[in-house]
Parts: sequence; C-alpha cells; structure tokens
Amino acid sequence: MKWSEVRENHPNKWILFEAVEAHSKDGQRIIEDLAILNVFDGGREALEEYSEKHKKDKSREMYVYSTKNKELKIEERNWIGVRKYG
Repeated sequence: MKWSEVRENHPNKWILFEAVEAHSKDGQRIIEDLAILNVFDGGREALEEYSEKHKKDKSREMYVYSTKNKELKIEERNWIGVRKYG
C-alpha cells in the first residue's frame, strides 16, 4: 500500500506499519510499499503497541506515523550505544 492510500483511507489517525519495500537515500528511509499493522486515534497507543511488537521481533522494519503528514519523511539515525559489561 502507498502512503497516499493510507492517508485517504485513514485521515487524522496514527498508523503502525511495516515497510514491505524500502531503501535508503540521502539519509532518508524511502518507503515504497507498506503494510498497516494497526490504526489508532492517538500516538501514545500506537507507540505502546510498536514497543511490544519490537521487543518480540527486532528484525521487522516498523514505524509509527501520523496521516496528518502528507509525505513519509523518515530520517535514518545511526545509534551509538554503551553496553553494560559484567
């Protein structure tokens, strides 16, 4: 499904979705095709479900985004963390 279709079918909602077809370009994640996992009225509920799903399977490329946004603009981030040893 394309983002324009999602916006048309779910105006003013928060969408938890999985990238089906995506690539990186100029520091952005370009989502060509996506699969809706759930639709929410509020962002908090969407993020809570995202967190639950992400804990179970970190390999899935999932996002939470509001359909108020005309375009999907997902900036790539390189995470540098500190690991606890011992």
